[in-house]
Amino acid sequence: MKRNRLLGWLTAGALSVGLIWTPAAAFTDTAGHWAEPAINKWSQEYGIIQGYEDGTFRPDNSITRGAFAGILDRFMQFQSVSPAGTFSDLTGSYWEEQILKLNAAGVYRGNNGKALASDSITRQQAVAMIARAFDITASTTALPYTDADQISEYAIPAVAEMTARGWLNDSTDGRFRPTDPITRAEIVHIFGNMIQTLIQTPGTYSQDVNGTLMISSAEGATLDHMTISGDLILAPGVVGIVTLNNVTIGGTLRNFSQVEPTITDTTPTEKPTDPSPNEPNTGGMLPSEVYTPGTTTGQTLSYGGQQIPIYEGREKSRLYDGDFYWNEDRLAYIGSDFDTRFGIDVSAYQNRASENQTIDWEAVKADGVDFAMVRIGLRGYSTGGISADAFYAQNIEGAMAAGIETGVYFFAQAITVEEAIEEADFVISLLRDHEINGPVAYDWEMHDSTYRVYGTTPEMATACAIAFCQRIAEAGYTPMIYAGQYVSYIKYDQGAIAPYLCWYPEYKTTSSEKLYPSFYYQMDYWQFSSSCTVDGIGGRVDGNIQFIPR
Repeated sequence: MKRNRLLGWLTAGALSVGLIWTPAAAFTDTAGHWAEPAINKWSQEYGIIQGYEDGTFRPDNSITRGAFAGILDRFMQFQSVSPAGTFSDLTGSYWEEQILKLNAAGVYRGNNGKALASDSITRQQAVAMIARAFDITASTTALPYTDADQISEYAIPAVAEMTARGWLNDSTDGRFRPTDPITRAEIVHIFGNMIQTLIQTPGTYSQDVNGTLMISSAEGATLDHMTISGDLILAPGVVGIVTLNNVTIGGTLRNFSQVEPTITDTTPTEKPTDPSPNEPNTGGMLPSEVYTPGTTTGQTLSYGGQQIPIYEGREKSRLYDGDFYWNEDRLAYIGSDFDTRFGIDVSAYQNRASENQTIDWEAVKADGVDFAMVRIGLRGYSTGGISADAFYAQNIEGAMAAGIETGVYFFAQAITVEEAIEEADFVISLLRDHEINGPVAYDWEMHDSTYRVYGTTPEMATACAIAFCQRIAEAGYTPMIYAGQYVSYIKYDQGAIAPYLCWYPEYKTTSSEKLYPSFYYQMDYWQFSSSCTVDGIGGRVDGNIQFIPR
């Protein structure tokens, strides 16, 4: 069974009535259990894992709905409380306050006006409540489980999304077991996959976090000169001052509190000490100094209610309906214009979902993967700091050793030409000690106004992409641009970026009516799914097809 390191920060009373603090060494039933390392760490080091009065931990026991509400409330520190009497069977029960707090937050909904607090909570109920508590929005409803038809409709989005993110990876036989009671060990396993570090007390913290950090300390906390490769979450119960002093957030700042964090000294990461001697002037370059606008054909295409100009120098797509079919969870091409190869892209998320946080690249190769794109680094889309992917070196070396063609991609958030060059130089510096034989991709994304690139002009966005690619090409690598429809049509001059390889994402499922990409231009790589399964990798992984003209 695949098990990641578990997070054991459940406090007194979090799992069931009658728990007391017991040192891990005293537990009589955890030796050899898959949760033992996590139980030991979080008991001995932090003193917060709870055992029973008889010295047991009972990791495989189920818990009640009320006890689970206690877990989430201690985690999130919800503030509002629904009125007494909201549930007809709750008044005077042990978990009344916690359940009413979760109800006020929209997390605990009950059943026909009853809380059913003493009933065991099922796996699908627990996952649905976690998704509501953390406001996890589903971007997929694809379910890989053989018993998917047994999952209730209300739980499908949560189960699908949390599986896709690698947070649900305890299935050994292909089943989710939606109506089975969830166990104490399974609960901490899920939270351990989601959150790597929890700050429960005020103070100043500076140790880098490989994953997501959550602050639940009511008095707040100060994060100083640190890198968080995942998200930074502020719990609803945080009411004190939160200060972020030169903090790089690889994911997003997810603020459930009413506190606006104070952000100071968020200067970009310094350039490598040995920059290329051909480094161009970075004194506030204008887009016109980087590229010449592409030539349009006079024709347009319709996108988002706008008429988008069609550019010369870009080939129209030659991918059509009927060119693809599903081979299990992978699309296969049967058209006549291209030879194709199947590939994946991976980041630290796949490592954390895999056994021992290590991808088995030999198994990946044996499962038919021809190429891999490894995330090498990222610029945080809130603070703008640059950091390396925690597992980039391990993944590059592993994929190359297995004989898989290996490229890399950088999650970019450049808003100036100088920042784009900085991002390229950072990638080049990381590649100095590693050999790759695939492309280097520039992945500039903007999903909403929380992204620092929001409002960047099309001219500057195009200039950033081209400046990055030029720098990468000068270093001897093959540049590539990753962009979805919005960025491709609204932000990029397609004529100007035509010289570079195109990597385009558009996800399909078995229920999709059209199994070909709708993008107007021909792409070199198509990211067709975020829900593929590949031997040697825990959780879901993005699937890609490379098109090689015949």
